[in-house]
Amino acid sequence: MTVATSITIVDSLLKALADSRQTIEQINAACAAKGLPPALKDSDTSAIGIVGNPDYRFEGFGVMVIRPFPPKFALSFWVHYKPDSAQHTELGRFTVPISILDVVKFKSLSQV
Repeated sequence: MTVATSITIVDSLLKALADSRQTIEQINAACAAKGLPPALKDSDTSAIGIVGNPDYRFEGFGVMVIRPFPPKFALSFWVHYKPDSAQHTELGRFTVPISILDVVKFKSLSQV
């Protein structure tokens, strides 16, 4: 996989997250519950409308089937605050609803 392909995948994942206000609110609520700053915030300067706090790591991305028929999918990932430090806090796993077209797009991009 090339660097350009990796960037395209990340851009697509961020766009799916930006389109899910509910997931953004869930992530930021988990941050607030642990006394941490928000992980994501709205931004007029970002092409996708949100920016991430650099103290957070989003990892372990995968696609999961929520319902087989009619098919319903979600992008699943973990969120960590200041990983690799004494302040490391795991916020948990979150999901973003995605379409079958997104699943196909992510699959085809990951094989390039």
